[in-house]
Amino acid sequence: MRKFASLAFVLAAFPLSQAALATDAATTPLVAVKAAAPSDSLSSFGTPISAFVIVSFPDSSAAFNPDADQAVRLADAKGAALVTIRGRTSTNRPSAKDESLALARALSARSYLIARGVSPLKVAVNFASAADFIADNSTPEGRHENQRVEVEMVFVSPLTN
Repeated sequence: MRKFASLAFVLAAFPLSQAALATDAATTPLVAVKAAAPSDSLSSFGTPISAFVIVSFPDSSAAFNPDADQAVRLADAKGAALVTIRGRTSTNRPSAKDESLALARALSARSYLIARGVSPLKVAVNFASAADFIADNSTPEGRHENQRVEVEMVFVSPLTN
């Protein structure tokens, strides 16, 4: 039997402002939510586990093309509680063009996952140019590794007794 998180747990884990919950916060009333009892909260779930898949891109490309092994690992994203996608570039100085490229890479990965059945409600997108290098950016190989999308999948399974 599968357990689901209570609404209070979800709101506690992912707090949103009233403006984010309603399109017109001025005319939408606040809804009271009963706090979860201790048995309904985190004690019902195991420890979150993260899995990462990093996909590199050719220069100036935003086409998300994972290799066969990466595609197999990305298929697990359907079962994740949360998927965070981080688009990156290898430039040394941020620019509007590179910010657009980093975003396009992240959105390309998002589209790929959604087309394969991942709920768009689970997917968060982040992007930055000239940041978070994972390799030496002074070499062609390093720049290729830095031109990437990181897909982090967070899994939380119920505890078994």
